[in-house]
Amino acid sequence: MKLPGAVLVLAVLLALAFLALAAFAATGRLFSLDYTVQALVQGGRHPVLEAPVRALTLLGSGYVLALLAVPGWWLLRRAGHPLARALPALVAGGFLLNVLSKWLVARPRPRLTQYGFPSGHALGAAIFFGALIYVLWTVPVSRGWRWAGTLAACLLIAAVAYSRLYLRVHWASDVAGGLTGGAAWLLFVLAAIDRRRRPAAP
Repeated sequence: MKLPGAVLVLAVLLALAFLALAAFAATGRLFSLDYTVQALVQGGRHPVLEAPVRALTLLGSGYVLALLAVPGWWLLRRAGHPLARALPALVAGGFLLNVLSKWLVARPRPRLTQYGFPSGHALGAAIFFGALIYVLWTVPVSRGWRWAGTLAACLLIAAVAYSRLYLRVHWASDVAGGLTGGAAWLLFVLAAIDRRRRPAAP
């Protein structure tokens, strides 16, 4: 499956959104929407949700994603999927984007601990589960499984993002930064893969 040309445009727009959020976060200020979203999420806290939310947030942890990525890389490599060759660069680039952004921006989290922007969990989830969606649409599976997997991956990304707000470890703009930055990096890598797969013009 060839990626549409709009993918690269979307990647650029997401990258610009990430840079704009990072520039604002570097000033140390917060959007008024950050306070509004935080109040809404905290107002919905319930003891029954604590354990499930803490379990969901682990899906964005770098350690968990690394454990999932290793067998995923092995399966992709065995199947000869083009993402297998690019996966190390995708993971390393996402890690560097997260670490460098946190160091450069250095905005406090809601509980005043350091390195709030961007949310590394949201960034990792966007890259990992976004890549999973790409795989689902580039391997021979039934349409039902393809759409079900896509929906599940999108819900998991949203759940990880929500969990970071619920646990009061990030502001909404931190989460938005993680999602836009992760999605932009993923799309740039996928666009590069697609370009390499295209046959050379005669």
